[in-house]
Amino acid sequence: MRPKPSKVLILLRDTDSNWHLSKLAKNSGSTYVYVKGLIEKLEKAGLVTTESKGKKRLVKLTQVGTAVAATMFELTAKLESIKTEPEGSTKQ
Repeated sequence: MRPKPSKVLILLRDTDSNWHLSKLAKNSGSTYVYVKGLIEKLEKAGLVTTESKGKKRLVKLTQVGTAVAATMFELTAKLESIKTEPEGSTKQ
């Protein structure tokens, strides 16, 4: 699981924000060029849609993308909780 694509998908879960490419780049700690390429791949995979609004391209998750992002968020949260558990602690 790569951190930057995961971060972009998780950011897109926030439907209250208008996510354009430069905003995604800034909030994910990635470059504009990287995010542009990633969004093109995600769009081909059917996970996001893009819409041109003037000079900006708005990005939204599709229904499938929403499910993938939710799973990614849950997995990331679980991995973070494992990292922060004290050594010797066993959770089941």
